[in-house]
Amino acid sequence: MTTQIVQDSRSKHRLRLPIWLALVLALGGMTSIMAVVIGVSFYVLGFVSTSRLVDDLGRSALAQLSESIDSQLQPAADQARFLADILSRDQVDPDDNQRLQDLLLGSLAAVRQLRAVAYVGLDHRMVWAGLNDDGRGYSARVTQETDEHQVPKIIEEAKRRGTPFWSKPVLFNWSDGPLLIAVAPVYRDAEMVGIVGAAVSTRTASDRLARLTGTSDLVPFVLTGEGRILMHGSTASKVPPGREWSGGAFLPSRSEFPDPVLAAMPWPLDFSSFNDERNRQPDEFAVDGVELPSGNHFLIYRQLNGYDPTPWIIGYHLPQAWLDDTYGTINLAIPVALVVLAISLGLAFWLGRSIAKPMAILSQAGQRLARLDFTPLEIKSSRIKEVERAVEAQRAMRNGLQWLSNYIPRTLTPLLMKSGDQLISRERDIVVLFTDIVGFSTISEGRSAAKVAALLNRHFGLLGTIIDQEGGTIDKYIGDSIMAFWGAPVDQEDSADRAVRSAQRIAQKLHVDNQRRARKGLKPLRIRIGIHKGPALVGNIGAPGRVNYTLVGDTVNVAQRLEQFGREIDDRDSDAIIVISGDLASALPPGAALIDRGEQLFHGRSSAMQVFQVPMV
Repeated sequence: MTTQIVQDSRSKHRLRLPIWLALVLALGGMTSIMAVVIGVSFYVLGFVSTSRLVDDLGRSALAQLSESIDSQLQPAADQARFLADILSRDQVDPDDNQRLQDLLLGSLAAVRQLRAVAYVGLDHRMVWAGLNDDGRGYSARVTQETDEHQVPKIIEEAKRRGTPFWSKPVLFNWSDGPLLIAVAPVYRDAEMVGIVGAAVSTRTASDRLARLTGTSDLVPFVLTGEGRILMHGSTASKVPPGREWSGGAFLPSRSEFPDPVLAAMPWPLDFSSFNDERNRQPDEFAVDGVELPSGNHFLIYRQLNGYDPTPWIIGYHLPQAWLDDTYGTINLAIPVALVVLAISLGLAFWLGRSIAKPMAILSQAGQRLARLDFTPLEIKSSRIKEVERAVEAQRAMRNGLQWLSNYIPRTLTPLLMKSGDQLISRERDIVVLFTDIVGFSTISEGRSAAKVAALLNRHFGLLGTIIDQEGGTIDKYIGDSIMAFWGAPVDQEDSADRAVRSAQRIAQKLHVDNQRRARKGLKPLRIRIGIHKGPALVGNIGAPGRVNYTLVGDTVNVAQRLEQFGREIDDRDSDAIIVISGDLASALPPGAALIDRGEQLFHGRSSAMQVFQVPMV
């Protein structure tokens, strides 16, 4: 308990912020931090060295370039090995031209990257299937390869290697440019009988590289180990096909190719550090600069193994102006961050005020409900969904509490809302009052249910108002009777005086109302009232989930017996007969006017008790 008190004391002195200011500080603070961090970060990046930026660019761009090359070439190598395996296992006879053509056409349909695929026997008989010249559909044929320069060399290399490999670039009269051929030897009875070749066009591969970056500033390229252009992502389509370049090669040199950056590229390249296994990194690359009249450029490149005994060089080149443009964009980060910050603070302020205003009204409405004040406050609808739901929930809660207050005694409602230990069942010294309408059965006879209900509601309204004003609690309505009590849930030292005064005021109010009834030609309503003071068990009594705050004990029974005793002393003339017990009379102020009705023995009791009648005032 002491700890709780200390905590409550500390919470009272804790700084409280209005919700709009909290939102501005929270949203504006976070936005400010983000804007400062982003602005400073970009500002620092603007001064980072060019090599660092190129380094970060190179790792991802070269990895993407390597993956693109592998995705174009590896399926060809896989298909060549697959076809060689089929032919080596006697599943298809290499001498069966028709079946072989069908097999090759099927492999072309399965691998779209292939320009052509062929089987070449040791006798230079070639079964060939490839893309038509118009690029629409495939065709197959059987020819006798008469080339004395390319195919024999490939067959001899296959005999020497004995395993699949990639040939040097070759050029056939039917191809649109140099081809890269994945070669796989075919064996029968442990003896090589031919080869399978799956060809990929370097021009087609270059066209795919041109679509890789999405910008003309970043130009991808692939060079052979000798420095010749194997693939190029920008000007490949401008190179005339079917041409032998210097030295009888089928690929242009860097100086012959229309790319001044590659022509000025320093050569030979130094990859000595790449070959140091102790320091080698899987994504290691080099960066060089090239000065041209049109502007400086950067070269980013590395080696690619697996397609030639001499590693290929793959890379990009980009103009320094592209980096300068990037720096210019980065330098704009600070003013943009400041503008974003200002807008964010304005939005945070607007949002805070938009939420704070209805929340303040909701707080006031909640405080009113805590006082059981059901006067509605005007709350405008909000564009914020959660706030609008809170407004609707508050309205529903107010309506619910207003209805609930009709079923729960008003003296109990504040205690129920505070939910203390005052409602725990305990024995108290209380005063109980019972009322009953004389001859109610006769009065209600012949009346409709609605009229009887209206009569009772008016009658209970008259009595209930007076009982509430005198601090009493109406426990229940029993037919045409009311049971009320004083002295609980809070102690009342003058509970006896309050109860008797309530009875006298009820009699006076009933007398006035009967005069009204007489003017309307209605019979008067007369009541009997019994009041007793004594101990009773008071508190929450009932089953879990459905309890009543009520009284249990002999005091309740005695009060009802006193009300019934009023029949015996009824003069048939008074508007109300008020009977009290001696215990209650002894608690009244000295000199109270009472009529002694002697000792009476009530049903169910073993001893008589003193009874008094309270005269009409």
